[in-house]
Amino acid sequence: MKEFGYRRAHDVTGAVALLAADPEARFLGGGTNLVDLMKSGVERPALLVDVRELPLDRVETTADGGLRIGATVTNSDLAAHPEVRRHYPALAQAVLAGASGQLRNMATVGG
Repeated sequence: MKEFGYRRAHDVTGAVALLAADPEARFLGGGTNLVDLMKSGVERPALLVDVRELPLDRVETTADGGLRIGATVTNSDLAAHPEVRRHYPALAQAVLAGASGQLRNMATVGG
């Protein structure tokens, strides 16, 4: 695996600025997929920008009745969310079918 830098984002604006400043930077959420790709040499980011502490872990109903799903919502939380189960049951089922419980507890919507 190639050496890489690591920065923890403290706000959304800072996270976007870090990514914009380095075309080889990648956001790190749960890391379940990205880390595997890094180990196999498929992804070779120069910088990982950790977004796990940002307030992006919510599923919210929008004014028009849709849903806004934050990037750090775990797949388990998404599949269990009452609004997702009620209005988007195929999404909940797909998320549940996509990985083991252990992975769903770590994996985030945004990666």
